[in-house]
Amino acid sequence: MNDSAEALSGRNPFSPGFGKAPVSLVGRDETIDDLCESLRAGPDDERFTSMVMGIRGSGKTVMLTEVEDRMASEGWLVISVDGASSGLLGRISDMIGQASREHETPDLERFAAPVSKATSTGIKLGPYRKVWSAQTNPPQDMSLRERLTILARIAQQHDIGVLLTVDELHSAEKDEARRLANDLQHITQRKKLPLAFVGAGLLEIQYTLMEGKKNTFFKRCNPCKMAPLSVPDAIQGLRVPIEYAGGSIDDDALLAAARSVGDSPYRLQLIGHSAWKVANAPHGAIDEFAVSQAIHHADEVVARNISEPAFYDLSSTEQQYLESLVMLGEQGTNSRIATVMGKDERDVRGIARRLDLAGYIRRQSGKAAALTTLVPREIIIQECDLDIADTPHWAEIDTIGPSAPHIPSSRSAACRRWMPRSKAYCVLPRNHSGRCRSR
Repeated sequence: MNDSAEALSGRNPFSPGFGKAPVSLVGRDETIDDLCESLRAGPDDERFTSMVMGIRGSGKTVMLTEVEDRMASEGWLVISVDGASSGLLGRISDMIGQASREHETPDLERFAAPVSKATSTGIKLGPYRKVWSAQTNPPQDMSLRERLTILARIAQQHDIGVLLTVDELHSAEKDEARRLANDLQHITQRKKLPLAFVGAGLLEIQYTLMEGKKNTFFKRCNPCKMAPLSVPDAIQGLRVPIEYAGGSIDDDALLAAARSVGDSPYRLQLIGHSAWKVANAPHGAIDEFAVSQAIHHADEVVARNISEPAFYDLSSTEQQYLESLVMLGEQGTNSRIATVMGKDERDVRGIARRLDLAGYIRRQSGKAAALTTLVPREIIIQECDLDIADTPHWAEIDTIGPSAPHIPSSRSAACRRWMPRSKAYCVLPRNHSGRCRSR
């Protein structure tokens, strides 16, 4: 429990924002304890460098924050950055300076100066003056590897460690991630200095950064996959914060809410937060009506914030695979899916592997693939503009020979691939030629 019962009294105890620490962490204690234990064990422990992986809303950032807080409380120097944009290495250098200024350990003064600084310049013509500012990165007397090495040696002398965490690592530029990996491998694994690393990213990092021949460091990191929440976990995660905040929830309502959580801590927070508001807690008890309203609200928010972005993270071919899976009744073998897509089964097998690793599908008996809750059937139908009434039945798929033309599916839906520069989704038809356009 992160807050006292007195501090929570009367307040909504749930925090559905991404990365916000909940009042009660459930289903994660064992993993967090294991990570912290491995950090204390030092560079010889294979878990000293770890990779936390999970789908959106699975609690990666919250777990990372909890590990940082625990190690900082033990005197460790913590450097926390994200890989969501370019400049990862520069952000690490900047955070070394900030951490050095805030930490009480002696000998860190050399790192206290910021790496980057803002400068301003301008021109003056008569009464008019134009001024502009720019961010400059003056040449440093030390490379990032040298800075991290010296930092780790200072920590070793004072019997503490350095923890470097990188959130959203799946979004990092490959060249920067590769350089960071080389530095970490040299410092932590070769020199055995106490520089621990915990990265966090979406599951697809398994076939991007962790699979490249030049990124063996990430591949050797201890994999830490976010386990789905169980119903007992969800019951505890809902009941404990409600009671600590002075509220109450009916048993039937609690069970219904817990069962609707699925495996997502984010969805748990959404349901708890909304049910609290609908019931006007703590003055009113949370009943089944409040929970039903909360579940409906959570469905909408998860679709908007989790499922739709996850669908548009995929390539058009991967989207077509999911579309074909829906047309087959939400499950099918690679051979059936290849027939629907009009592609070679070997190509489809590679697509299925990526989708399986990334959490979009799961393998069933007989090598059949099935959808997961990450992008459910309703989202695929909506985004692909499918008319399910016109899709073929299983038996019809079986009668189609391998040389027959593939079954047509709707292609009227927009591409909707995100364009960072335009800050808009593409409005052209899916599978269009040329570049994406916003208008």
